Amino acid sequence: MFKVKKPIFGSNYYPEAWERTEIDKDLDLMVKLGLNCVRIAEFAWATMEPEDGKFDFSLFREVVDKCRERGISVIMGTPTACPPQWLANKHPEIFAVAIDGTHQTIGGRRDVCPGSEVYLKYCDRIVEEMAKEFGRDDNVIGWQIDNEIEPERGNLGAMGCTCDECEKRFREYMKKQYDGDIAALNREWGTGVFSLRYRSFDDLRKPAPRVWAHPSYDFWWIKFQNDAQLDFIRRQREIIAKYSDAPVGHDSMPIFCLDYDGLMRDMDIMQFNHYNDVSNFREATFWYDLMRPMKNRPFWVTETSCCWNGSTTANGMRPKGFNNANVWLSVFLGAELVNYWLWRSHYGGHELMHGACVSSCGRPFHVGNEIKELSDELKLTSGVICGTRPVTSGIALHCSTPANETFRFQNMAQGFAYCRDLQRYFYSPLADIQLRPDVITPSHPVDEYKLVFTPFMPDLTEADLIGRMLAWTKNGGTWVVGPMSDNRNRSGAKFTDRALGSLENIAEVRQEFYLPGGEAYPVGFACGASGNSLPVFYEAYTVSGKAETVAEFSDGEYIKGYSAITSTPYGKGKIIILGFVPSPETLQEFAKFLAAEKGVKPLTTADKNVVTVMREGENERAFAAIETSRENGKVTLPIGGVNAFDGKAYDKGEEVILPPYGKLLVVEK
Repeated sequence: MFKVKKPIFGSNYYPEAWERTEIDKDLDLMVKLGLNCVRIAEFAWATMEPEDGKFDFSLFREVVDKCRERGISVIMGTPTACPPQWLANKHPEIFAVAIDGTHQTIGGRRDVCPGSEVYLKYCDRIVEEMAKEFGRDDNVIGWQIDNEIEPERGNLGAMGCTCDECEKRFREYMKKQYDGDIAALNREWGTGVFSLRYRSFDDLRKPAPRVWAHPSYDFWWIKFQNDAQLDFIRRQREIIAKYSDAPVGHDSMPIFCLDYDGLMRDMDIMQFNHYNDVSNFREATFWYDLMRPMKNRPFWVTETSCCWNGSTTANGMRPKGFNNANVWLSVFLGAELVNYWLWRSHYGGHELMHGACVSSCGRPFHVGNEIKELSDELKLTSGVICGTRPVTSGIALHCSTPANETFRFQNMAQGFAYCRDLQRYFYSPLADIQLRPDVITPSHPVDEYKLVFTPFMPDLTEADLIGRMLAWTKNGGTWVVGPMSDNRNRSGAKFTDRALGSLENIAEVRQEFYLPGGEAYPVGFACGASGNSLPVFYEAYTVSGKAETVAEFSDGEYIKGYSAITSTPYGKGKIIILGFVPSPETLQEFAKFLAAEKGVKPLTTADKNVVTVMREGENERAFAAIETSRENGKVTLPIGGVNAFDGKAYDKGEEVILPPYGKLLVVEK
């Protein structure tokens, strides 16, 4: 049996684009550069089924077998992102319709309607035939379903498919959501204005361009599209599982388009594509800290770039050293596989200027030596990497695709952007002081955490978040909620008898009013400390019962004197209501105080351009640090030991200066 070499380090390979005689040359060069994995076939439907019902897997059988001979493992991709010409000609109705009425056609990718029964039938067939051919092959270590499914991006105008069949399916979908009760929908959405009140589900229409749409309608339409895509993915996973025990995943992107919670439930492994460059390299850590906890197992980076991005124009050139840091950052934070996109630069087509390991004429690009160096380093440290896993800080930060969609259609405050602001207002300030949180979805268990932040979560009923968090808090957790949380129902409408859905009664507070912006008002803490806010969104509270004011607004013509932060004991724990976006320094000091109460301390002290993580296993412990801003970075070592890269010994408490993109992996002795 073929044994997988871990960590897994490879690239995405498209043998169908080249003469068959190139296969041996390509694979031999991969071995020379130290790569041990390829992903294949995800755009090759026309190669594997050149005519309707006639299958030819000989090319990929040859590749899989020749990879085995060289110790290269294979990830098999299903090719359903790109239907072949014969299918497009026979069934043009399978293609999606953009919001402006444009009918998509063959030529790009992900241009099909996810609910087309005709298309699904053909997808089922090609996936099943692939699974029969490769499902029991021990050199196929995993499966990737389709490619980068993003319901609201691409050519479709940000609302997914708007064909007539989708309109019909949407009506049926909404009937199920509301048990056939159109009055319940009207009440929940608040359709009394603009004479919108629906008389039946048949009144629900597909989106139209340049229409000022109801935000609840927009929310549910894109949720319908999201669920259709998840059904599409789940359907393929069920077929593959009949023939293969290898893990199945889908290569998601660093955007909140596809519902990660729903995806996580159906997949065996989280797969993730990212193309962060010098301008936003540090932001990749947010997504790693989201991917890692989802399945409680190492994730796969199924695509990243070794040199630059681009389609017909190259962009984002990576400087020397970035490629090494890019791979190691993902491995340190929990990846067991990193694959480049792509192996060999396309000589024609949509992405012929995208960076690759090898040029279109088969010559290694300028990063060839860096790739070989990375391979050597991964082999050198494989024992400690495979024998340890990242340790949680004990702190978590909630994120949610439905929350993202709610804010997308009603961002509540001018300029607010959920994905960006969750990172810059909460995640990054915590990470900067070495209290980097796990980023978790609402359904994720919270038992292993002691302090959880839930900002920007309008609907706390998602996955019964409110119920599970209250049970956790009752058992001793500290739950920090807000701002802009618990202020909407699941459809994005406000409450008419209270400001907050649940927390006013439970936490014994009252939100008197809110301000969508203003100035940066100072806050004063009951302990005598002071802090500052960012002018994003303000909530003015009063307290009663057991609730206490932790901080109040100390200035502001409307808001001065109101509670800005409240604390309410709840069982063995407490609920903290945060009524504003703190400045980074204010959040950091408050978080350190709350963490210390729960026995959680920063992992170490380090410059904020240095990412750190402790890794532990049954037999050893290691501390990893990496510089991310292309400048020197200082870090204090929380353990003593030997650097796995060069054998140098370090003492506990020793201060180390990392060079630009430098790294350490200190194994405790």
